Amino acid sequence: MKTSQEYQVDLECQLNGTAKVSAVIFNNDIEVSSYSCLKNLDENAWSAEHLFLAAVESSYMTAFFNTARHKGLKFKRFKSSARASILLSDEFSEITDIVLRPMAVIEESKMINKTLKIFSICKEHCLVLKALKVRLHIFPSVSLE
Repeated sequence: MKTSQEYQVDLECQLNGTAKVSAVIFNNDIEVSSYSCLKNLDENAWSAEHLFLAAVESSYMTAFFNTARHKGLKFKRFKSSARASILLSDEFSEITDIVLRPMAVIEESKMINKTLKIFSICKEHCLVLKALKVRLHIFPSVSLE
């Protein structure tokens, strides 16, 4: 059975350059920069590039959580780091590569291979990653606690 969902995010920018994104289903807004992080850096606001990386990273996390639950993997923690490489020229700028470094903390050493296998299939279940035309490099790690 196929279903569909729609998402809406609203953006409002004031004359003073402050901008906020919001969604009707959330109580809080996110302050975003009205400038690209390539031009100006507002330390109090997220740039579009930072929001983009956060979307990539949180989508990968969601795919990991869903796949882990489906495969019966129990983990204690998940964290991740994402980095984008941006090519700058006079004519255009583009994100060329994204490096994800997800890390899961598990309790049992016998689950290391299963965890790594789940990391390897997450990309196929990650909605945002499937929409990208960027080279993606994923370097997962697993630690025991």
